[in-house]
Amino acid sequence: MDFVAIDFETANSKRTSVCAVGLVDVRGGKIVDEYYTLVNPYDDFDYFCIAVHGITPDQVENAPSFADIWSEMQRRIEGRVLVAHNASFDMSVLRSSAEQHGLELPHIQYMCSFLLSRKIWPTMPNHKLNTVAKQLGLSDFKHHDAIEDARTSAKIMLRCSQEADIQGCDSLSDHYGYRIGQIFQSGDHVTFASAATKKKKTIRSQQPAVLLPNRDADPNHPLYGKKIVFSGRLSSIKRTEAERQATDLGALCGNAVDWKTDYLFVGRSDYAKYQSGSFSSSKITLAEKLAAGGSRIQILGEDQLMSYLEKIESAVKQTSKERRDGSS
Repeated sequence: MDFVAIDFETANSKRTSVCAVGLVDVRGGKIVDEYYTLVNPYDDFDYFCIAVHGITPDQVENAPSFADIWSEMQRRIEGRVLVAHNASFDMSVLRSSAEQHGLELPHIQYMCSFLLSRKIWPTMPNHKLNTVAKQLGLSDFKHHDAIEDARTSAKIMLRCSQEADIQGCDSLSDHYGYRIGQIFQSGDHVTFASAATKKKKTIRSQQPAVLLPNRDADPNHPLYGKKIVFSGRLSSIKRTEAERQATDLGALCGNAVDWKTDYLFVGRSDYAKYQSGSFSSSKITLAEKLAAGGSRIQILGEDQLMSYLEKIESAVKQTSKERRDGSS
Protein backbone atom coordinates (compact mmCIF):
# COMPACT_ATOMS: atom_id res chain seq x y z
CA MET A 1 0.00 0.00 0.00
CA ASP A 2 1.22 3.46 -0.97
CA PHE A 3 -0.57 6.60 0.21
CA VAL A 4 -0.29 9.72 2.37
CA ALA A 5 -2.53 10.03 5.43
CA ILE A 6 -3.56 13.58 6.22
CA ASP A 7 -5.27 15.37 9.09
CA PHE A 8 -6.16 19.02 9.71
CA GLU A 9 -7.12 20.85 12.88
CA THR A 10 -8.99 24.16 12.57
CA ALA A 11 -9.25 27.20 14.80
CA ASN A 12 -12.99 27.59 14.28
CA SER A 13 -15.84 26.22 12.17
CA LYS A 14 -14.48 27.78 8.97
CA ARG A 15 -12.71 25.34 6.67
CA THR A 16 -10.08 28.01 5.96
CA SER A 17 -8.93 28.28 9.59
CA VAL A 18 -6.22 25.58 9.57
CA CYS A 19 -4.13 25.70 12.74
CA ALA A 20 -2.27 22.38 12.37
CA VAL A 21 -1.61 19.74 9.73
CA GLY A 22 -0.14 16.27 9.88
CA LEU A 23 1.03 14.12 6.94
CA VAL A 24 2.15 10.49 7.19
CA ASP A 25 3.86 8.89 4.19
CA VAL A 26 3.18 5.17 3.67
CA ARG A 27 5.13 3.22 1.06
CA GLY A 28 5.14 -0.54 0.61
CA GLY A 29 2.77 -0.87 3.56
CA LYS A 30 5.12 0.87 6.01
CA ILE A 31 5.26 4.38 7.46
CA VAL A 32 8.43 5.94 6.07
CA ASP A 33 8.12 9.65 6.83
CA GLU A 34 6.02 12.21 8.70
CA TYR A 35 5.44 15.95 8.54
CA TYR A 36 3.75 18.13 11.16
CA THR A 37 3.45 21.85 11.71
CA LEU A 38 1.32 24.36 13.52
CA VAL A 39 -0.27 26.89 11.17
CA ASN A 40 -1.25 30.50 11.82
CA PRO A 41 -4.83 30.84 10.46
CA TYR A 42 -4.91 34.62 10.98
CA ASP A 43 -8.40 34.11 12.31
CA ASP A 44 -10.24 33.85 15.61
CA PHE A 45 -10.14 30.69 17.74
CA ASP A 46 -13.40 29.21 19.00
CA TYR A 47 -13.39 28.10 22.63
CA PHE A 48 -14.89 24.76 21.57
CA CYS A 49 -12.10 24.08 19.08
CA ILE A 50 -9.45 24.94 21.65
CA ALA A 51 -11.12 22.51 24.06
CA VAL A 52 -10.96 19.78 21.40
CA HIS A 53 -7.36 20.06 20.14
CA GLY A 54 -5.70 22.25 22.78
CA ILE A 55 -4.11 24.65 20.29
CA THR A 56 -4.28 28.29 21.39
CA PRO A 57 -3.70 31.59 19.54
CA ASP A 58 -0.40 32.25 21.29
CA GLN A 59 0.96 28.86 20.15
CA VAL A 60 0.51 29.74 16.47
CA GLU A 61 1.49 33.40 16.70
CA ASN A 62 4.87 32.77 15.04
CA ALA A 63 3.79 29.74 12.99
CA PRO A 64 3.76 29.82 9.16
CA SER A 65 0.57 30.48 7.23
CA PHE A 66 -1.08 27.87 5.01
CA ALA A 67 0.43 29.60 1.97
CA ASP A 68 3.87 29.38 3.59
CA ILE A 69 3.70 25.60 4.00
CA TRP A 70 2.00 24.90 0.69
CA SER A 71 5.14 24.14 -1.32
CA GLU A 72 6.16 21.50 1.23
CA MET A 73 2.66 20.03 1.37
CA GLN A 74 2.38 19.94 -2.40
CA ARG A 75 5.72 18.16 -2.68
CA ARG A 76 4.47 15.48 -0.33
CA ILE A 77 0.95 14.93 -1.72
CA GLU A 78 1.31 15.47 -5.46
CA GLY A 79 0.77 12.23 -7.36
CA ARG A 80 -0.15 10.34 -4.17
CA VAL A 81 -3.48 8.98 -2.93
CA LEU A 82 -4.57 10.84 0.22
CA VAL A 83 -6.24 9.04 3.13
CA ALA A 84 -8.15 10.66 5.98
CA HIS A 85 -10.61 9.55 8.63
CA ASN A 86 -13.81 11.37 7.64
CA ALA A 87 -12.11 12.52 4.45
CA SER A 88 -15.00 14.77 3.40
CA PHE A 89 -13.91 17.19 6.14
CA ASP A 90 -10.19 17.15 5.41
CA MET A 91 -10.68 17.41 1.64
CA SER A 92 -13.03 20.37 2.06
CA VAL A 93 -10.42 22.04 4.30
CA LEU A 94 -7.76 21.41 1.65
CA ARG A 95 -9.90 22.76 -1.19
CA SER A 96 -11.17 25.78 0.76
CA SER A 97 -7.75 26.75 2.10
CA ALA A 98 -6.13 26.49 -1.33
CA GLU A 99 -8.87 28.67 -2.82
CA GLN A 100 -8.61 31.18 0.03
CA HIS A 101 -4.88 31.65 -0.62
CA GLY A 102 -5.07 31.52 -4.41
CA LEU A 103 -3.14 28.23 -4.57
CA GLU A 104 -3.62 25.69 -7.33
CA LEU A 105 -4.19 22.12 -6.25
CA PRO A 106 -2.73 19.25 -8.22
CA HIS A 107 -5.11 16.51 -9.36
CA ILE A 108 -5.87 14.65 -6.12
CA GLN A 109 -7.23 11.18 -5.44
CA TYR A 110 -8.37 10.28 -1.93
CA MET A 111 -9.94 7.59 0.26
CA CYS A 112 -11.74 7.61 3.61
CA SER A 113 -10.67 5.23 6.38
CA PHE A 114 -13.89 6.04 8.29
CA LEU A 115 -16.17 4.79 5.48
CA LEU A 116 -14.00 1.74 4.85
CA SER A 117 -14.01 0.89 8.57
CA ARG A 118 -17.78 1.13 8.68
CA LYS A 119 -18.05 -1.19 5.69
CA ILE A 120 -15.50 -3.75 6.91
CA TRP A 121 -16.36 -3.82 10.63
CA PRO A 122 -20.08 -2.93 10.84
CA THR A 123 -20.54 -4.29 14.38
CA MET A 124 -18.20 -1.79 16.06
CA PRO A 125 -19.97 0.52 18.57
CA ASN A 126 -19.18 3.46 16.25
CA HIS A 127 -16.47 4.28 13.75
CA LYS A 128 -14.81 7.33 15.27
CA LEU A 129 -11.04 7.31 14.96
CA ASN A 130 -10.35 6.52 18.61
CA THR A 131 -13.04 3.82 18.72
CA VAL A 132 -11.77 2.02 15.62
CA ALA A 133 -8.19 2.23 16.88
CA LYS A 134 -9.20 0.70 20.22
CA GLN A 135 -11.29 -2.03 18.60
CA LEU A 136 -8.38 -2.99 16.35
CA GLY A 137 -5.94 -3.05 19.25
CA LEU A 138 -3.81 -0.22 17.91
CA SER A 139 -1.55 1.70 20.27
CA ASP A 140 -2.95 4.58 22.30
CA PHE A 141 -2.65 8.00 20.71
CA LYS A 142 -3.44 11.63 21.47
CA HIS A 143 -6.76 12.19 19.71
CA HIS A 144 -7.15 15.51 17.82
CA ASP A 145 -3.42 15.93 17.47
CA ALA A 146 -2.94 16.28 13.70
CA ILE A 147 0.10 14.04 13.33
CA GLU A 148 -1.17 11.37 15.72
CA ASP A 149 -4.58 11.31 14.03
CA ALA A 150 -2.95 11.03 10.60
CA ARG A 151 -0.69 8.24 11.84
CA THR A 152 -3.65 6.34 13.32
CA SER A 153 -5.66 6.79 10.13
CA ALA A 154 -2.72 5.32 8.21
CA LYS A 155 -2.60 2.29 10.53
CA ILE A 156 -6.35 1.75 10.13
CA MET A 157 -5.99 1.94 6.34
CA LEU A 158 -3.27 -0.70 6.46
CA ARG A 159 -5.53 -2.94 8.55
CA CYS A 160 -8.28 -2.49 5.95
CA SER A 161 -5.81 -3.69 3.34
CA GLN A 162 -4.79 -6.67 5.47
CA GLU A 163 -8.42 -7.61 6.14
CA ALA A 164 -9.09 -7.86 2.40
CA ASP A 165 -5.61 -9.25 1.65
CA ILE A 166 -5.32 -6.62 -1.07
CA GLN A 167 -2.47 -4.27 -1.89
CA GLY A 168 -3.20 -1.10 -3.84
CA CYS A 169 -5.69 1.69 -3.24
CA ASP A 170 -7.57 1.18 -6.51
CA SER A 171 -8.02 -2.55 -5.88
CA LEU A 172 -9.07 -1.98 -2.28
CA SER A 173 -11.71 0.57 -3.31
CA ASP A 174 -13.04 -1.77 -6.00
CA HIS A 175 -13.16 -4.69 -3.59
CA TYR A 176 -15.42 -2.86 -1.15
CA GLY A 177 -17.54 -1.18 -3.83
CA TYR A 178 -16.20 2.36 -3.52
CA ARG A 179 -15.03 4.81 -6.15
CA ILE A 180 -11.88 6.76 -5.28
CA GLY A 181 -12.57 10.42 -4.52
CA GLN A 182 -11.01 12.99 -6.80
CA ILE A 183 -10.38 16.72 -6.85
CA PHE A 184 -9.70 18.02 -10.36
CA GLN A 185 -7.59 21.05 -11.21
CA SER A 186 -10.70 22.70 -12.66
CA GLY A 187 -12.17 22.79 -9.13
CA ASP A 188 -14.68 20.00 -9.76
CA HIS A 189 -14.61 17.02 -7.42
CA VAL A 190 -15.94 13.49 -7.02
CA THR A 191 -16.55 12.23 -3.49
CA PHE A 192 -15.26 8.93 -2.11
CA ALA A 193 -18.51 6.99 -2.03
CA SER A 194 -20.20 3.71 -2.91
CA ALA A 195 -19.96 3.19 -6.65
CA ALA A 196 -23.11 2.22 -8.50
CA THR A 197 -20.95 1.16 -11.46
CA LYS A 198 -17.34 0.10 -11.85
CA LYS A 199 -14.96 2.71 -10.56
CA LYS A 200 -12.96 3.08 -13.76
CA LYS A 201 -16.04 3.88 -15.82
CA THR A 202 -17.18 6.43 -13.25
CA ILE A 203 -13.82 8.17 -13.24
CA ARG A 204 -13.67 8.41 -17.02
CA SER A 205 -17.09 10.04 -17.12
CA GLN A 206 -15.87 12.78 -14.78
CA GLN A 207 -12.68 13.63 -16.63
CA PRO A 208 -12.96 16.50 -19.10
CA ALA A 209 -12.37 15.59 -22.73
CA VAL A 210 -9.28 16.96 -24.45
CA LEU A 211 -10.36 19.98 -26.53
CA LEU A 212 -8.66 20.75 -29.81
CA PRO A 213 -8.52 24.26 -31.31
CA ASN A 214 -11.12 25.11 -33.94
CA ARG A 215 -8.94 25.83 -36.97
CA ASP A 216 -11.98 27.11 -38.88
CA ALA A 217 -12.45 29.96 -36.43
CA ASP A 218 -11.85 33.60 -37.36
CA PRO A 219 -8.05 33.94 -37.71
CA ASN A 220 -8.34 37.64 -36.79
CA HIS A 221 -9.71 36.88 -33.34
CA PRO A 222 -7.24 37.70 -30.50
CA LEU A 223 -7.34 34.10 -29.22
CA TYR A 224 -6.92 32.36 -32.56
CA GLY A 225 -3.77 30.23 -32.60
CA LYS A 226 -2.83 31.30 -29.07
CA LYS A 227 -1.79 29.01 -26.24
CA ILE A 228 -3.60 30.05 -23.05
CA VAL A 229 -3.49 28.94 -19.42
CA PHE A 230 -5.81 29.77 -16.50
CA SER A 231 -4.80 30.58 -12.93
CA GLY A 232 -7.17 30.65 -9.97
CA ARG A 233 -10.94 30.28 -9.85
CA LEU A 234 -12.98 32.20 -12.41
CA SER A 235 -16.01 34.01 -11.02
CA SER A 236 -17.84 34.80 -14.28
CA ILE A 237 -17.76 31.37 -15.89
CA LYS A 238 -16.75 27.80 -15.13
CA ARG A 239 -13.24 27.01 -16.29
CA THR A 240 -14.46 24.07 -18.39
CA GLU A 241 -16.87 26.36 -20.24
CA ALA A 242 -14.18 29.01 -20.70
CA GLU A 243 -11.90 26.38 -22.20
CA ARG A 244 -14.65 25.20 -24.54
CA GLN A 245 -15.40 28.71 -25.76
CA ALA A 246 -11.72 29.55 -26.14
CA THR A 247 -11.05 26.45 -28.25
CA ASP A 248 -14.09 27.34 -30.38
CA LEU A 249 -12.25 30.58 -31.08
CA GLY A 250 -9.11 28.70 -32.13
CA ALA A 251 -7.11 28.77 -28.87
CA LEU A 252 -5.10 25.91 -27.40
CA CYS A 253 -5.76 25.56 -23.66
CA GLY A 254 -2.93 24.20 -21.52
CA ASN A 255 -2.56 23.35 -17.82
CA ALA A 256 0.99 24.59 -17.31
CA VAL A 257 2.79 27.83 -18.15
CA ASP A 258 5.76 27.40 -20.48
CA TRP A 259 7.81 29.37 -23.00
CA LYS A 260 5.17 28.98 -25.73
CA THR A 261 2.28 30.29 -23.60
CA ASP A 262 0.75 33.47 -25.00
CA TYR A 263 -1.75 34.44 -22.31
CA LEU A 264 -2.09 33.59 -18.61
CA PHE A 265 -5.64 34.52 -17.60
CA VAL A 266 -5.98 35.09 -13.84
CA GLY A 267 -9.30 34.93 -11.96
CA ARG A 268 -10.80 38.31 -11.08
CA SER A 269 -10.14 38.16 -7.33
CA ASP A 270 -6.55 36.95 -7.68
CA TYR A 271 -5.84 39.42 -10.48
CA ALA A 272 -6.91 42.36 -8.30
CA LYS A 273 -4.54 41.13 -5.57
CA TYR A 274 -1.80 40.61 -8.13
CA GLN A 275 -2.16 44.16 -9.44
CA SER A 276 -1.98 45.53 -5.91
CA GLY A 277 1.24 43.58 -5.33
CA SER A 278 -0.19 41.41 -2.55
CA PHE A 279 -0.46 38.10 -4.40
CA SER A 280 1.45 35.93 -6.86
CA SER A 281 0.66 32.27 -7.64
CA SER A 282 3.26 29.81 -8.91
CA LYS A 283 1.93 30.25 -12.45
CA ILE A 284 2.13 34.05 -12.21
CA THR A 285 5.67 33.88 -10.82
CA LEU A 286 6.78 31.62 -13.67
CA ALA A 287 5.03 33.82 -16.24
CA GLU A 288 6.86 36.88 -14.91
CA LYS A 289 10.20 35.08 -15.14
CA LEU A 290 9.47 33.97 -18.70
CA ALA A 291 8.39 37.47 -19.72
CA ALA A 292 11.57 38.92 -18.22
CA GLY A 293 13.53 36.41 -20.27
CA GLY A 294 11.93 37.48 -23.53
CA SER A 295 8.83 35.28 -23.75
CA ARG A 296 5.74 36.76 -25.42
CA ILE A 297 3.54 35.71 -22.50
CA GLN A 298 1.07 38.27 -21.10
CA ILE A 299 -0.65 38.13 -17.70
CA LEU A 300 -4.27 39.22 -18.14
CA GLY A 301 -7.29 39.34 -15.88
CA GLU A 302 -10.62 37.55 -16.07
CA ASP A 303 -12.34 40.68 -17.40
CA GLN A 304 -10.07 40.68 -20.44
CA LEU A 305 -10.83 37.00 -20.97
CA MET A 306 -14.58 37.66 -20.86
CA SER A 307 -14.12 40.50 -23.32
CA TYR A 308 -12.48 38.05 -25.74
CA LEU A 309 -15.11 35.36 -25.15
CA GLU A 310 -17.98 37.77 -25.70
CA LYS A 311 -16.81 38.05 -29.29
CA ILE A 312 -17.51 34.38 -29.90
CA GLU A 313 -21.02 34.87 -31.26
CA SER A 314 -19.98 37.46 -33.80
CA ALA A 315 -16.93 35.38 -34.73
CA VAL A 316 -19.07 32.28 -35.33
CA LYS A 317 -21.54 34.29 -37.40
CA GLN A 318 -18.71 35.75 -39.48
CA THR A 319 -17.21 32.31 -40.10
CA SER A 320 -20.59 30.88 -41.10
CA LYS A 321 -21.19 33.80 -43.47
CA GLU A 322 -17.79 33.29 -45.13
CA ARG A 323 -18.54 29.60 -45.62
CA ARG A 324 -21.89 30.40 -47.21
CA ASP A 325 -20.35 33.02 -49.47
CA GLY A 326 -17.61 30.61 -50.51
CA SER A 327 -20.06 27.87 -51.41
CA SER A 328 -22.44 30.09 -53.41
